[in-house]
Amino acid sequence: MERGTKLDSSHSSTRRSALLLGGGGARAAYQVGVLKAIAEIIPSDAGNPFPIICGTSAGSINTVALASNADDFQEGVRRINSVWANFELHHVFHADGKSLFKRIASWAWANLGPGTWHKGPSSILDNEPLRHLLKRYISFEKIDKSIENGDLHAYCLTACSYTSGESTTFYDGAPEIDNWLRTHREGQREKMNIDHLMASSAIPVIFPSVKLGDEHFGDGSMRQISPISPALHLGAEKILIIGLRLESANKSRPSPVHRPTLGQISGYVLDTLFLNSLQSDIERMERMNRTLKSASETNGEALKVIDHLVISPTQDIANIAMKHYLELPRSFRIALKFLGMGKANSRRFISYLMFTKTFCQELIELGYRDAMSKQDEIKAFLKS
Repeated sequence: MERGTKLDSSHSSTRRSALLLGGGGARAAYQVGVLKAIAEIIPSDAGNPFPIICGTSAGSINTVALASNADDFQEGVRRINSVWANFELHHVFHADGKSLFKRIASWAWANLGPGTWHKGPSSILDNEPLRHLLKRYISFEKIDKSIENGDLHAYCLTACSYTSGESTTFYDGAPEIDNWLRTHREGQREKMNIDHLMASSAIPVIFPSVKLGDEHFGDGSMRQISPISPALHLGAEKILIIGLRLESANKSRPSPVHRPTLGQISGYVLDTLFLNSLQSDIERMERMNRTLKSASETNGEALKVIDHLVISPTQDIANIAMKHYLELPRSFRIALKFLGMGKANSRRFISYLMFTKTFCQELIELGYRDAMSKQDEIKAFLKS
């Protein structure tokens, strides 16, 4: 990540802030609760507190929804909340028994049986309903207008190319922002549409890839080795990060009796995909900031330290999901069990697909409480 440049003498008292929203499927409802609290904490006439918004996977959906309402942050949060608080599985993917088993059977026949792999479905689930939902709530034309009038400095979505294996951050914003190229990752200015959003949130194997130009793209969390970097390239001087990983994980775990099941392995794979790289990048940034502060004190030079605030769940989201397991359609529960992902051994995996009203509402409430408990820190962060 690019850090350590000298502060400019014309540096304003309020530095440009970025909002970073990572992936996590249905867990991203937690982000909505945090945003709801922030919308209450800041004055109604304060304008957009986050001129830079960066999203990956499910976080990209919230990113674009906020960017669509950059001229009215409170209204944008209200609209996002109304969608997440009323989510049902069929809003995201076809969840009825006939569609599920037809899809799973076709996928298995094409990829595991004698069928032709490239003629069958490319994923276990069909998320076409999500595309239709997003088209109703997202306006890329409004985003363009917000960039033109200065309500939004920049926004970006990250996706991973199955063709090249590279992580690509698609962005749009102020004209002075340049493309960037780093090892296995790049930033590319582009006028985006729903396809970019669907690509960024296409969980591998679960949802289908999306073709953008000549390449096929999937979930942006894949190979995103430096999730904070795009915000810095877009001009962020401080970053508010809404994490989806338990704030303080319990280090003492019981010894397993049996080998891990497919459901357990899948859950840990998704945890690694969505949560670990962000946590590692935060730790790298904190180490770099400590080094820069030490160098500033030693040399007397004002070096640019990237201030950040992280808000993370104070409860295990996987455990919350299990409270709502029976609210999943029976056909979907049967399909999960058919795939070796029953309730008893797949709580982490299931939490990523728990697009049910009551689960999302509980996560929104958790995010709201966690953010309100840090309202003094949030106020200080946004004023700095």
